[in-house]
Amino acid sequence: MKRSLYLVFFVILVFSGFLIGRLVYLNNVNGDRYAKAVLSQQSYTSSVIKAERGKIYDRNGIILARSEKKYNMVIDPAVILSKDYYVKPTLTALEEIFGYPPEVIRELVDDNPKSSYIVYEKDVPYSKVSAFNSYKSSHKFVVGVWFEEEFERVYPYSTLASHVIGFTTKAGVGSYGLEEYYDEELTGVDGQTGGYYDSELNSTKIIKDAIDGNDLYSTLDYNIQTVVEEKVSDFIENTGCKNIGVIVMDPNSGDILSMASNREYDLNNPRSLDEFYDATELEAMDDQKKLNALYSVWRNFCVSDSYEPGSTFKTITVASALEEDAVLTTDSFTCNGYTEIGGWRIGCNNKNGHGNLSLAQSLMKSCNCALMEIAAKLGPDKFFEYQKRFGFGKKTGIDIVGETTGIVISRDKLNPTELATSSFGTTFNVSMIQMAAAYSSIVNGGTYYTPHLVKEIRTSRGGMVSVSDDTAIRETVSRTTSEFIRNALYMTVESGTATPAKVEGYLIGGKTGTAQKRPRDEKKYVVSFAGFAPVNDLQVLVYIVIDEVYDQALSGSSSPATRMCASIMKEILPYLGVYPDGDIEYTVNLDLLIDDYDEEGDEGNPDVLPDGLDE
Repeated sequence: MKRSLYLVFFVILVFSGFLIGRLVYLNNVNGDRYAKAVLSQQSYTSSVIKAERGKIYDRNGIILARSEKKYNMVIDPAVILSKDYYVKPTLTALEEIFGYPPEVIRELVDDNPKSSYIVYEKDVPYSKVSAFNSYKSSHKFVVGVWFEEEFERVYPYSTLASHVIGFTTKAGVGSYGLEEYYDEELTGVDGQTGGYYDSELNSTKIIKDAIDGNDLYSTLDYNIQTVVEEKVSDFIENTGCKNIGVIVMDPNSGDILSMASNREYDLNNPRSLDEFYDATELEAMDDQKKLNALYSVWRNFCVSDSYEPGSTFKTITVASALEEDAVLTTDSFTCNGYTEIGGWRIGCNNKNGHGNLSLAQSLMKSCNCALMEIAAKLGPDKFFEYQKRFGFGKKTGIDIVGETTGIVISRDKLNPTELATSSFGTTFNVSMIQMAAAYSSIVNGGTYYTPHLVKEIRTSRGGMVSVSDDTAIRETVSRTTSEFIRNALYMTVESGTATPAKVEGYLIGGKTGTAQKRPRDEKKYVVSFAGFAPVNDLQVLVYIVIDEVYDQALSGSSSPATRMCASIMKEILPYLGVYPDGDIEYTVNLDLLIDDYDEEGDEGNPDVLPDGLDE
């Protein structure tokens, strides 16, 4: 009997030893693989913690764009059904707090027993979320319901600066404006919360915090932007035009204080065309036409479109010639109403001729003939060189999407006729932002600044990321040339073609422009005005372009642009701390002033090319 027991014990001992040895062997050889297999059978929960997109501020700290937290209710049927005693309390909680019929929720849970993620309702009010979480904390069997956070982009002022700010897609990606240009800065990094099992099969919960996007502190001024948009809206409603753009700029830094382009759209509902077309028009549109209409609405005329600048470019021609000593401030010119160049008879805006003119008067009277003579003295090489120096034919580098380069005539094609017509701003195209930046450099003493819309970028906690230091890019003209141009353009407003731009008590300078569009025989015009103030203490530059004024009596006149500039200056100068002086101490030679212009300050016949020249 004892022998039999010893034998059984020995067999069991040997077998146990074999099993232990086998387990040790398997653990050493395949332990990791088996551990992973075990882990793969364990439940793992994970949810995303959404990062908040950065805010956009104006220069004074007013929020122009922010993100608002929203809550989505998520139901987890697998958890609710994991214990029989979870179902009824959870359905009761949903009925009491949200009013959901229990039978509807039960059917949803039963139909999706293995699902762990069903978004049942979006945009749940925070009050409801808070109430449910409070209820849940005192009812331990209420399970399988949680709230997912996400952010919705909100624009507190709806349409304000819409072409500058831009908007975001439903996925939170920036489209147009600053939202797109600075998308990488504004977009944060999502965090994550979840649980996993370590090598010892212990459950561990992890939380990786989200990193919110950076904030943009723009150069825009809410109050100036509001004033400008009101003026633009009034003009569109009362007079009408194909396109209109206004840029208000600090010429001493390149800061854009305001930029308005046509009718603004609702940033909170950017895909709506209801404000631009009536129901009948919308019904007649197919999807492609609607999409094209939206692209037109979103387009920023100030940076994305180009046009012939007309007489506003004469200032640049004169400044370039002065800088190269091709002309002197004491030079005089004779205008007989036309000039023959390259076999063409190119007319002046005054067909009867201006007679003898000083250099300053060539700008005051906006004389084509004088400008053609000045350009001939400057020569094509230098003319082309200064076009490049002032930034034409290339992007300014402004921090917004969609900037155009414009079109300039290449040096090899700048023959005498093209040089003559280019001298007064025809046969080549510019953008508004190019002209605003170039004019700023001419009147500020000769320093060219890259125009920009963002001053600072900071983290969500206020830490500095980057700052625009207003570094000068290059010198365009000397201070002596700049001073002469300022004085000449002051006289242009006081007694030249730009008299409607006067604002009582202020020294305003500026230059008008009227360019006839192609084809020339259609008699359509782009009118413009570049104004600045005060002449003796430069603070602000306003550039206005109006494409195809609908009122035929005004279509070829620059007066709508000059009058709008005056109305803007009148409101924003006191806001900027520049007040009327009362009796003005004139710093220019009053003997050069002339008063033979009509009260509208029109340039007479607009700048035109001779018939057929553009062909």
